[in-house]
Amino acid sequence: MSGNYRWRIIALLFLATTINYVDRQVLSFVMTDDFFKRTILGLSPSTLLTDEHLQQFRIQMGWIDAAFKATYALGFLVVGWIIDQIGTKRGFSIGMLIWSIASVLSTFCASAVQFKLVRALLGLGESSNFPAAMKAISNWFPRAERSTATGILNAGSNMGIIVTAVLIPFLVVQFGWRVSFFVSAILGFLMLLIWHFTYSEPAETPTLSAKEYQYIQGQNEGNAEQDTSEPELSWLQLLGYRQTWAFVFGKIFADPVWFFYLTWLPDFLTTNQQLDHKLDLKNFGVPFLIIYLVSDLGSIFFGWLATRLMQSGWSENAARKLTLLICGSLVLPIWFIPQIHSFNVIVGMFALAMAAHQGWSTNVYALSTTLFPKKSVGSATGLGGFLGGSISMTVAAATGYIVAYWGYRPMFIFACSFYLLGLLMMHLTLPVFTKIKAAP
Repeated sequence: MSGNYRWRIIALLFLATTINYVDRQVLSFVMTDDFFKRTILGLSPSTLLTDEHLQQFRIQMGWIDAAFKATYALGFLVVGWIIDQIGTKRGFSIGMLIWSIASVLSTFCASAVQFKLVRALLGLGESSNFPAAMKAISNWFPRAERSTATGILNAGSNMGIIVTAVLIPFLVVQFGWRVSFFVSAILGFLMLLIWHFTYSEPAETPTLSAKEYQYIQGQNEGNAEQDTSEPELSWLQLLGYRQTWAFVFGKIFADPVWFFYLTWLPDFLTTNQQLDHKLDLKNFGVPFLIIYLVSDLGSIFFGWLATRLMQSGWSENAARKLTLLICGSLVLPIWFIPQIHSFNVIVGMFALAMAAHQGWSTNVYALSTTLFPKKSVGSATGLGGFLGGSISMTVAAATGYIVAYWGYRPMFIFACSFYLLGLLMMHLTLPVFTKIKAAP
């Protein structure tokens, strides 16, 4: 046995990702509260909400969500580079501090304009999560274990949504929507303290056994000597490689769909008059528990599947692309959701589609540790996140108008078709997944 300290690190990253998603997902559940809707629209607490009010609210929420996505995308680009420069521990600490401050400020917002500003600050801080986590995984795990580790990490996002779905509706009903943001801020500050006093790099961890350290270093690209000779690539240099664009296509064809689910699923399930079951703030828990537990299983299973295929002799290229093909195929039934009236069937379909997305995301993120030199993983992940987030920002702004005027059908057509298009673009761009060897 080589030791298991590295799995404590993935547990820490799982917890950080969970809290990250609690802070960002509060708004998706709060937006179903009528008092919050009146605040956004500038109405008095006693105003009766009409269909026209709901239409205007959705348009405003589209722009609020776009403000988050804009800085989230920009933050991915900047934070990825910062993490490569100052290290995982300090870079992620700064991100946690920023997103926790934004959560505190959300408590005091009283208009749509204020929420746009605060959500923009939140997006900047929260963008640190995945560049930092993938940098940590590339340092702490040998290549053969990275997709499994990434699957566990990615499951933290689903756990965060489960915690949010159980905790936030209760807080909103009992204490009002402002308290929910304050509680999420406390969780963020607690996570910052845990991270600061817990995380360190392998070479700086005295409790890491020599045997496990050698196991990690011995399988990371062959040896530590090779790591020191690998190039550190700038953003412009990265853009000159097919590897970068293959990774980018894996992000920009999937991220907008995932963000659509995160923001709008509570609204769809509470306002769809065709469903045979009514969902509100008092009974969010069980449906979202089912959806995101299944998503967790998808994240872990599809990460394990790619690892298992590679351990069985498959090339990484074949293992990843087969796994991505399966994931992309499993989202196709989303096309039929507008014709279905059974609440339970729709919950099951969303659970399957979101499990497939998490499997997709796990394998795309794991690719970043394979395609790019270790010194450039943070920058490359940030670049992919920036471009994926930029598309997500545009989709977020458009979604408010689309849902307000045409309903959810166009969004479900979009959601079911993008993954296989993304896989096609990845394959055409990089027929064989191979690592960047040297700077141009």
